[in-house]
Amino acid sequence: MERLRGIEMLGRATEAGSFAKAARSLNLTPSAVSHAVAVLERQLRVALFYRTTRKLQLTEEGEELYRRGCHILERVAAAETALSSATTRLSGTLRVGMGSAIGRIIVMPRLPEFMRRHPEVKLEYHAVSQVTDIHAGGFDLLLRVGEPPDSNLIARKIADIQWTVYASPDYLKWAGEPAHPKELARHRCIVFKPEWATKALDEWTFERNGERVTAKVPTVLISDDHGAMTTAALAGGGLIRAGLFDPASVATGRLKRLLSDWSCPGAPPIYVLYRRTPRMSPRVAAFIEFLTETFAAFDPEELTLVHALRGGSPGRAARPARAR
Repeated sequence: MERLRGIEMLGRATEAGSFAKAARSLNLTPSAVSHAVAVLERQLRVALFYRTTRKLQLTEEGEELYRRGCHILERVAAAETALSSATTRLSGTLRVGMGSAIGRIIVMPRLPEFMRRHPEVKLEYHAVSQVTDIHAGGFDLLLRVGEPPDSNLIARKIADIQWTVYASPDYLKWAGEPAHPKELARHRCIVFKPEWATKALDEWTFERNGERVTAKVPTVLISDDHGAMTTAALAGGGLIRAGLFDPASVATGRLKRLLSDWSCPGAPPIYVLYRRTPRMSPRVAAFIEFLTETFAAFDPEELTLVHALRGGSPGRAARPARAR
């Protein structure tokens, strides 16, 4: 338990940026927090913070412990919730915001499982994804695509989107299949333009065995609606670079993956954001546990998503939201 407490103080100090701020959030003295971290360093025989700068900065070992420690603490909180639920069933309203595609394709098909576990919890779902919505709409948590902007919210990475280039068989019969990113210049491309961007994302970067190629693609359709773009690609409208939340369209052959020996870096992550409180709401903890299970079970072959807690580079399990 002492080591677990030390991990908690490590996390608080990392998120607060100093031992003094962490101490205030824990109602302790700065020396108590500093001492707990020092004890943890002696036990593990590694340095967890660089102490030569004005602001605390994690070492590589500290980053690893912070990432794993956050997951451990959340699992402990989930276990406490499960145990308390055995005697006191969760109840009340949980207000959740998430993008429509994530909600429709990934979360909603498994939602009855959450409702069976917690029959007295009423779920209120809204198709929103902006961080400002969590305050304006009074949401308990928000599931969103992209690095979260600076805020006092806690952000936990659930998955990374995996960008790939796709096209329908009908389009490829007409236009042929590109064998190299440079050949994209002769293709019709469907391009995404996020709400926050000043221009369409028409420069696609590819990597293979140390080689990096960036191709400026010709556009026939620009949209901020991934669903509409996917529908256009399925209808033979052109090539699309996307992280498809519906891997069935690839598995059934309605879309074909192109340039499969190349990777497309720069795809955005998916985070769940929630308020920082002295103790996480049992309803929020239960829903985050459900989301973690849901994303881990979705797309097991990782055609469209790289799961945050499986292989690859999972990143931090939880951290304060910050600027891009």
